Amino acid sequence: WEIEPDQRHADIIVHELGLEESKPVITPGETESRQEEEEDEEPLDAAMASKYRAIAARANYLAGDRTDLMYAVKEICRSMANATARAWKKPKRLGRYLRGNSRVAVKYPRQGEENEIVGYSDSDWAGCRKTGKSTSGGALMIGSHLIKAWSRTQNHVTMSPAEAELIALVQCTSECMGVQSILRDWGQEVRSTLYADSSAALAIAKRKGAGKLRHIRVSALWIQYVQDREGTEHIKILGTENPADLMTKYLTREKVDNAI
Repeated sequence: WEIEPDQRHADIIVHELGLEESKPVITPGETESRQEEEEDEEPLDAAMASKYRAIAARANYLAGDRTDLMYAVKEICRSMANATARAWKKPKRLGRYLRGNSRVAVKYPRQGEENEIVGYSDSDWAGCRKTGKSTSGGALMIGSHLIKAWSRTQNHVTMSPAEAELIALVQCTSECMGVQSILRDWGQEVRSTLYADSSAALAIAKRKGAGKLRHIRVSALWIQYVQDREGTEHIKILGTENPADLMTKYLTREKVDNAI
């Protein structure tokens, strides 16, 4: 099986941005410089703000099936309520990327009956310099098949990289349990193995209670209970080998290709 998102959405985004003759770029977004962060955030007028939201909504629909767009589109959608001239640069960058990368296909080759869900989680601690919030990213695999991926801004400001990574791991565990529940309804029992590149977050997940980490929210410790009840295994993975890294930050083209 091979699944390809509708290319027309990419073409419409490029057309709406007036980038049909623009030079393509190799990444969907780029980290803002210190000078750009200090620029005045002048609000867009009503017509441009409406256009921004329309492009963001279409891009969000397209990103549901394209892991290479998830983080960039998530960042675009964060400005939908209050679009500014500075925020407008992000969809323009996305449009130039789609200009040269309008088509991506997800392949599902034939495989045996797998009895394990493998999850990958990652976090970019305080990746938003304006709010101090982190991003959680993750992916679920059954064999070589991608089942689900996501990129989401965390709800509150975390006090340490370990806490941010723990929240991302908790979210990955929750998503994994959801897939397990669906498979259980279909009469199939599967185990789960979750990978994270943070030794600190894994250590918290495997202990009992918060210990000296008083700032860790109690809800994040739910993962300790699940680990005992469900038998979920948590394993360390190198950051360079973690595909969830793609959903938490802008990567170079080489890293994007490796993650995909």
